Order: sequence, then C-alpha cells, then structure tokens
Amino acid sequence: MIDDLTLAEKQFADIKAAEYIGKGYEVSRDAPLEFLPGYSADLLVKTGHETKVIEIKTRPSLVANPALRELERIINSRPGWSFELQLVGEPERVDALENAQTLDESAILSCLEQAGELLDAGSPQAAFMIAWSAAEATVRMLVSGEGIAIERATNPAYILGMAVAHGAVSRDDYYHLLRIMEYRNAIAHGFEVADFNDALITELITTVNKLLCEYHASI
Repeated sequence: MIDDLTLAEKQFADIKAAEYIGKGYEVSRDAPLEFLPGYSADLLVKTGHETKVIEIKTRPSLVANPALRELERIINSRPGWSFELQLVGEPERVDALENAQTLDESAILSCLEQAGELLDAGSPQAAFMIAWSAAEATVRMLVSGEGIAIERATNPAYILGMAVAHGAVSRDDYYHLLRIMEYRNAIAHGFEVADFNDALITELITTVNKLLCEYHASI
C-alpha cells in the first residue's frame, strides 16, 4: 500500500479477497513485506510456493503513484513472487427511470410466483428473467441489511461482489449466482444458450427463497 486506499479501492479489495479465499488462497490485507520497509501490500495471497502481491488502484491514484513500476520490478525479481496491479472501475450505472425503486420483499415474492407460473405455462425464458430480477433485488436488500451503502443502479456483478465480501451471501451462493448470471446476460442480449433448461430456473427460485429465509433469520 503506497498510500491510503480510497473507499472504492477498499470495496474492490474486499471483493478480490473474497474471490481468492474462495479459490483456496491464504489472504492477508495491508500486509507488510520484510524486504520493503515501510510498504504494505493491499493484498498478499499465497498458495503452495506462490506468493502474489496485489496493489489496488483507481486510475487517478495510479497516475499519482509513479513508484509502482519500481515496486513491480523488485517483487517480480524474487523467486516465487509476482506483482499484480488491479485497476478499480467505478461501479457501472444501469440506465433506469428516475422514479424507479428496487423491489420490496412483497414484490420479490410476487416475481417468484409469476416465474413459477410462467415456467408451468411453457415460457422458460420469461420465467428466468423475472426470477433473476427477484434475485438482484434480494441481494440488494441483503447488502442494505448489512448497513452497506450502495448506489441503487449498479451492475449485478458489483453488488454480488459487495454481498460476498461483507458476508451478506455465502461464497457458495455467490459463485452459484455468478454462474446463473452468465445465462441471464446471454438471454437478455438475444443469445440462445444450448444448455439452458427448466432446472436452472428452479434452482434460481430456490436460491432466492433461501436468501430471503436467511435475511429473516439475520434480523
């Protein structure tokens, strides 16, 4: 850490730490390095004989830190060590009407019911998209329940990352929803997915109901 992290960088560090932990890495935050006095790595990730130093920066803070190139050279010169720079993008805003509001729990449950009816009626893609809207709204509700301030209109991958980083959803549910989101992205943009099936929709509905139950248990 060459300087203090901004809020966006801290949030991104939370997300990346959760991802590496989920992959089985040992992760340390703000970790001092003996061979670089005065420097602490934003993230230090280890597995086996591999050690990676991850520096997290927004583009403005990257420009303000010319020492990064020398830092990279020193770390990469050590056997088994590598340096990685992660650039933080601003959370993507989703175009929405000014008066649009996120779904409340009653509306979420209504969406799940509609999704089930559409699935029974032989309209799986429509059922899937409505179930996904319920999933996004549920994750936003869980994140807000943890006292985490987020913009109303941000992309689902960012919100999911915030949710797992702050313990609002489990890593298993996080990876499950990320996988399902790939289907959502394809279908929403007019692609046909060969392995899309009714079971995927049922899984999504089940996951949303599970998250709602966990939300109630937490409060």
